[in-house]
Amino acid sequence: MFRFTLMSVLLAASVGSAQAFGPGEAAGNPVAGDPTAAGKGEELFGRNCQQCHNSRGKGGKAPQLVKGAWGPGGANSDAYMFDVISNGRTGTQMGGFGLSLKQEEIWQVIAFLRQEALRVKAAEKNPTDEDEIPYY
Repeated sequence: MFRFTLMSVLLAASVGSAQAFGPGEAAGNPVAGDPTAAGKGEELFGRNCQQCHNSRGKGGKAPQLVKGAWGPGGANSDAYMFDVISNGRTGTQMGGFGLSLKQEEIWQVIAFLRQEALRVKAAEKNPTDEDEIPYY
């Protein structure tokens, strides 16, 4: 009985932590279902972020935000992204926007980045495409 209870508690804890810290396009984003959120986020990104992260988050003076840990299935959850945008990152040039952007606006920027990451992933060539198959 103790084993069953312990396993139940551990399973519940791991599921809860996966939702809080794991990847996921809409993990914790209250505007994820709003069809206008990404468009508003794109506008906000253009005014506040593109100077360093380049247009559409593809990187420039600052890192790209649409592939790897930031991309689909990446390690950075929406909650983590929210924290970085709100508070900045110590030891980097990334300042916080928590005083200049409303919480909803930060979530909209995240919705845009998630949408853009999916677009970038879909646009990447599949290595099994005909033009990529070597002719020997």
